[in-house]
Amino acid sequence: MKVQYQVITEQQQLDEFVSAIGGATVLALDTEFMRRRTLYPEVALIQVYDGENLALIDPLAALDYSNFWEVLKSEDVLKILHSPSEDIEVFNNFAGFVPTPMFDTQFALQLLGEGNCVGFANMVKQILEIEIDKSESRTNWLQRPLTTKQLDYAASDVFYLLPCFNHIYKQISEKGLTEIVLEESQLVIEKRSYELPDKLLYQDIKNAWQLKPRDLATLQLLAPWRRSKAKDKNLALNFVLKEQNMVEIAKRRPTNISSMRNIPGVEAMEVNRSGKEILKLVEQAKSVDIEQCPEKLLRLIDYPQYKKAAKDISSKIKQVACKTEIPAEVFASKKQINQLISWKWKHTDKSRSELLKPDLLKSWRWEFLKDALAEWQ
Repeated sequence: MKVQYQVITEQQQLDEFVSAIGGATVLALDTEFMRRRTLYPEVALIQVYDGENLALIDPLAALDYSNFWEVLKSEDVLKILHSPSEDIEVFNNFAGFVPTPMFDTQFALQLLGEGNCVGFANMVKQILEIEIDKSESRTNWLQRPLTTKQLDYAASDVFYLLPCFNHIYKQISEKGLTEIVLEESQLVIEKRSYELPDKLLYQDIKNAWQLKPRDLATLQLLAPWRRSKAKDKNLALNFVLKEQNMVEIAKRRPTNISSMRNIPGVEAMEVNRSGKEILKLVEQAKSVDIEQCPEKLLRLIDYPQYKKAAKDISSKIKQVACKTEIPAEVFASKKQINQLISWKWKHTDKSRSELLKPDLLKSWRWEFLKDALAEWQ
């Protein structure tokens, strides 16, 4: 089947398209973007389909998007996406907001017991019995002009998404699960938009548990510095300073550029670009009183009761899952169970107030689990 679409690069085209979809209550939505060395995804295309009008909007063109953004912000228009986690980041950075209300067809399939992470092509094959070509997914979306094959591929993503949604939505609404899908999308948006406070950022660094308090004082300064520099330069975090190198620097606390270059793994580019800044932070950390240094971090597996607690939470969730007929793995992955235990065991009341509440303690999950998990609140 030949998919009909228009490519929008002119203001008049965009204005006419926005008028054409003005009465829509449902929009299939997708984005194409690139991740190279940048912190933020580089948006390359926005695909929109209302069932009649399909447009590929070129975000590299100098357009006024304000009227289009109003459509995407409208509470009367349901936005359909498949696995929208990265699209959320794209919209946050390019548009300054995330389209809501949002319906994630991938999550809806999980809710219906179709298994975790059903890819788009598999969904289309499963529901519409159509094989789609995914060979263009890794091409250069920032090149101009885009090839016909790229444009056809991008258009098919929303063209087939809408009929899949109609099929899924019928089952979801019959089971009374629509609100759960919408709430889950809001949860993903919240998590994607959240930033860990500077002073707690070091706790998320891999292998930070290996460091002593004095080393952690250095890491506590290096982690927010790296994030800030990455934002300023729009560089991926590891292009500012690799995570493992940050841990090694915190551990060895070099006193000059030469000693920093001798740390295994540390690259010349990292030293040349940021060596002096890093040394200043190392010196600053040395002046922190030992009583003010962060406490040594424990991994969950270092807690004697961890396995028992994780097993107990998992068992309680399975019992609720049986009663509700919602798959247990949709209620909680191992990561979400660990998130709950970490939140309860690793943080003080004060630090908890600065963190996102664990998934299991909010939204639709908490409504079902509040009796079973009352002691973890």
